[in-house]
Amino acid sequence: MKKNVVVIRSIDEYVNSNIDDIFLSNCVVVYCRVSSLSQIEGNSLEVQSNKGVEFYEKNKDLDFENILVLREEGKSGDDFDSENLVVRELLGLVISKIEKGLIKDLWVIDSSRLSRSVELSGILYKIFSDNSVSYYINNELRSVEDLDSNLMLKILSVFDEYENFKRDNKFRIGKIEHLKKNKWKGGKINFGYRIGENSEILIDEDESKIVKKLFDLYKNTKNLESLKIYLNTKNILPPSSNKKIWNTNTLKNLLMNKIYIGENNVEIKLLKNRSKEYCREKGKIINIKQHTPKIIDEKLFNSVNKLISTNQRNTLNNKRNRKVEYLLRGMCHCGYCDSRLIISSDKKRNKKNFICGSNNKRRKGDENIKCDTNYFRQIKVDVVDSLVWSEVLRCFKESYKIKEEFRKESLKVVYNEREKPKNEIEKNKKTIKTYLNNIKKLENNRIELLEKKLTLNLSEKNYLRLENSISEEIKINRNKILEVEKRIEIINNGIEWYDWLNDFDKLYDEIKNYKTSKQRIEFIRKYIKRINVDWDNNNNTHTLTIIFNIKIVRDKRIRKEKYVFEVKDGENVSVINNIKHNKINKLLNQKNGTKKMFLNHSTVTDLFENNHLYTKNSKVESVKVINVSFELIIKSSKLTKTSHYTSYQQKLYRLIKFLKEERGIGYRRISHILYDKGYRSIRSNSVLRNNYIYSIYKKGKIRENRINRDFETKINNTNYTISNL
Repeated sequence: MKKNVVVIRSIDEYVNSNIDDIFLSNCVVVYCRVSSLSQIEGNSLEVQSNKGVEFYEKNKDLDFENILVLREEGKSGDDFDSENLVVRELLGLVISKIEKGLIKDLWVIDSSRLSRSVELSGILYKIFSDNSVSYYINNELRSVEDLDSNLMLKILSVFDEYENFKRDNKFRIGKIEHLKKNKWKGGKINFGYRIGENSEILIDEDESKIVKKLFDLYKNTKNLESLKIYLNTKNILPPSSNKKIWNTNTLKNLLMNKIYIGENNVEIKLLKNRSKEYCREKGKIINIKQHTPKIIDEKLFNSVNKLISTNQRNTLNNKRNRKVEYLLRGMCHCGYCDSRLIISSDKKRNKKNFICGSNNKRRKGDENIKCDTNYFRQIKVDVVDSLVWSEVLRCFKESYKIKEEFRKESLKVVYNEREKPKNEIEKNKKTIKTYLNNIKKLENNRIELLEKKLTLNLSEKNYLRLENSISEEIKINRNKILEVEKRIEIINNGIEWYDWLNDFDKLYDEIKNYKTSKQRIEFIRKYIKRINVDWDNNNNTHTLTIIFNIKIVRDKRIRKEKYVFEVKDGENVSVINNIKHNKINKLLNQKNGTKKMFLNHSTVTDLFENNHLYTKNSKVESVKVINVSFELIIKSSKLTKTSHYTSYQQKLYRLIKFLKEERGIGYRRISHILYDKGYRSIRSNSVLRNNYIYSIYKKGKIRENRINRDFETKINNTNYTISNL
């Protein structure tokens, strides 16, 4: 009679299964292991498990109900740990259950599957002996209590360990010969290169241009953050990163890697299971120098690395000499005498103010400079930082010039990616074949389950559980096939839509959420040339004049013809008037700890405090005060019921409206575009078909028209009184 066979492939699968101590006490164990991915994909594990199950089913001397097959996939046989005994989770599970007396029978196809280490084998055999475990190698029972069998087991372990080291040594020699021929060592190759058919190192034409651009850019800017922004805004992905965003350490390592000037050093360890540090200490390591194709000229490489070293030293010195980094240090100037503003810090009162540098010179005895309190008053550093940062972000987001540059650079990358659609289609077709093969295997498993149920070798409960899991897996594979087919259809229909505005919004959010002062300083210095601070002695207010490096303030986008626009330069100056820094500083302190703060930069912020009207008209010199009162009636449809759309719904409607009205694309084509961009319905997470697109567009237009209704504004009951007090 066939037994109940349960297959476990990982410790997570075991935890989520229904296996308990009662099950284990009535089962025998088949332990299978392979150490490479190719063996997992091949038939090695299947051969081991099938032989083990066949052995137990033919053995009539044993009394059991279940066969537990443990498949240790991609695990080495010499992974010995003195504390945890073995690194393999499933073998560790077996040992713990043996020590509890639950498992009494263990089968492996050969002794090397259990261990290739003599030390580990000796420990395992002792555990088997202490717990009276029947240990089977292929079809033979090996008693660990019998002296001859025990000796034979240890001899086999020694040979297994010898074969393992012999194979490792052979692999090492082959790798050394491989590297001497200037072939790639394995793994992910450096950015700018690609691996040829015979593992040779070749230059990647597209990536190598980016590498050259990075070296030139750093030589001009001397700034790693500018390289990071350049790459992220152009959607150029890093060589290996889960976050898909470049960081300064990756860029610094790239700029300092000698592979780009034709030198690549590879270290080979001569000791197995030892770290490179240990091998270096013992002198058991080989350095192989490879000659790679050059991408960067040696002069440029050396000059860039010299700049990096200099910047590192300067950064360390600045950190030692300057404990606090100020956002606008050295950029603010007095609007009257043009002297640079310096920062006066009072640590006891926790106050930081900008003061005119000429005042400091006067205190030192320079009487030629005249800029006293009538011309300049100190202003809070935090207030200036907050106002300038908010204004720069606003100009950056609203500038058509910056958006146009971002769009052009982003589309270059997108168009390069679309030059090879045929290769992408072939990859997708192979993926479909893989999913179809998976479905075929699952269908065969379902038939086998039904046979076991009909022959009463499988209970109804287990059958339903396994059949449901198979059905669910088949459904997942079929859904994946539909997704890949959609992808192929989109590629065949032409160039897919790229939402560069969405990526620009992501870049803006990334900049807006900069947390370190270093990131903000680098961004500010990229766009701002200087800041003039003026003092109005009559109104007791400050004015900030921000001078940009480029003309992005109130620039315009003019439509020349359908789908053709021209961006015209704006101004390079932005002015913030009537700043009462003490009042704003209180707001900053009150809002401390919150995510957002809305500041009023209006030029009439003090209107309701100024109730005295002065005039130069000689006929009404006696009039001192005019009091005006009136009722202002404003109707608006934008005060309520405008936010029931979520941010996702609003974004989806905006994109559909743009594609429909600006691009003139049909609903079916829009459905394909949104599917490829990852948009799904909110409630059921299903594909947005053409009828859904139509509904979203029409309902969104109705909502938009309702919200944007116009109403007439009225002024009633106007009264005024004149006083000559």
